[in-house]
Amino acid sequence: MGFLTDHKKTIIAGFILLAIILGAAVGTGGSLPEFYDFSRYFHVLSGIIWIGLLYYFNFVQVPSLGGVTAETKADIFKEGSIVRRALFWFRMGAHSTLLFGIILLASLGKGITVDIMIGATFAIIMWFNVTFIIWPNQKKVIGMVEATADEKAAAGKKALMASRINTLLSIPMLFLMFSSTHFQIFG
Repeated sequence: MGFLTDHKKTIIAGFILLAIILGAAVGTGGSLPEFYDFSRYFHVLSGIIWIGLLYYFNFVQVPSLGGVTAETKADIFKEGSIVRRALFWFRMGAHSTLLFGIILLASLGKGITVDIMIGATFAIIMWFNVTFIIWPNQKKVIGMVEATADEKAAAGKKALMASRINTLLSIPMLFLMFSSTHFQIFG
């Protein structure tokens, strides 16, 4: 059970377990999912990472840091900190969700529904916010880019507003992404 003490080994074990399940399915007459199905799986997995961290930042981290001193913030923003690790996985979740989403859209061809197009548009706006607003401003806030106290405060406000826009858009986006395959709301 040593694999449960290291997060990387736990993730690898999860994929090994998935491979065993897929092997068992094929061995009993089932079939392997197609490329499109794996793209969907990785799109959803990446989206869970991305939106999970978006909600963590908005509902847990930001409210908790409101009354923290500048010295404490400097400590929790340093290299290797939970904040930097969370921001890394947040960006990687956003990028991989977009990548697998584009693969899915390309696979759908003429089968793209209004639901999926609205949801995808919201997701692209959210990715844009992460890449071009949140991350550049967060680099100032956490000290990766030199900035004065006033510049850090302004950058923090910009990043927070983009993050709140993403939180707002995530609610209808998630609904539309699921409705597109399970219960289309647009005819």
